[in-house]
Amino acid sequence: MLKSFLGISHGINEPEESPALTANGAERLKKLIECFPIGRKLRYFPEFKKELVFDTVLVAYCLNRKFIYSVDAIERDAQGHPTAFRAGEGERKTPFSELKQLELLVPDTSQLEMKLDYQSRAVLGREGQFNTGNAISLISNAGNEVWVIDTRVAKRVVLPDGPYAAMKMVLLTPDLTTLAAFEQRRNIRAKTCAPVTVSLADGTLSESCAVVIVDVSETEVRIRVRDRGSSLLGMNPGDEVILDIDLGTEEQHRTIKGVILRRSPENCVIELKGLFKDGILASFGLLDLLELKAGLLNYGN
Repeated sequence: MLKSFLGISHGINEPEESPALTANGAERLKKLIECFPIGRKLRYFPEFKKELVFDTVLVAYCLNRKFIYSVDAIERDAQGHPTAFRAGEGERKTPFSELKQLELLVPDTSQLEMKLDYQSRAVLGREGQFNTGNAISLISNAGNEVWVIDTRVAKRVVLPDGPYAAMKMVLLTPDLTTLAAFEQRRNIRAKTCAPVTVSLADGTLSESCAVVIVDVSETEVRIRVRDRGSSLLGMNPGDEVILDIDLGTEEQHRTIKGVILRRSPENCVIELKGLFKDGILASFGLLDLLELKAGLLNYGN
């Protein structure tokens, strides 16, 4: 979950303290509950691989380490914003202002990987799609729109009780900043495959010649390791990084500062913060962004 919203959750056992629920965060949470309600049949693709789509179902929310299995356990105001939830023994009521941890519970559908060809299974790696920290993008048909949200695998679990006792499940931590209509997301992102050197801004890490940019939007790029089986070591959400992009000519060489939004072992999404010009960090202008995207899209042509 967002640092600016509910804090980042690392698993069911260690909820983090969070700031008060913001108006924007409450609106996104309302939309999440509307578009991804408990009991909804969903599709998903792991590790940002949109060509690998599987079916699943959202069976519960995990709120402050308490599972709720019905949307009736969530109270809302007249505008539909969640105000409280009931969970645990005696269905104790908890205001949403006290929410510290939100996760989504889905079945462990690892067996679906066996339907993939060898190359597709290799993309997921030896640990499979539900390795802790992996990215899982959930897709939901809501009315006339298709919505998608990126999540992170918190952990695999086998619940000791409740309606899904003894069944293999997976807890996913959603990133509400990625909640958007699918068509909108598809239109703003563009595929590419350009080499880049990435390092931490404090100089403690360098992944020289090991990373490629695989898609780009107006404010973000997604990078992945060039060699399958290797990983992006020492990089975590919130870290400031330096991207050194060399597209073959001096005019197309750019040094960019960014912040890691989310990552998996092989992928990393970075928000672009500024462009170095003559050694001085400046903000991106519209022309800078258009030149960067054009250069990335035409790399190798």
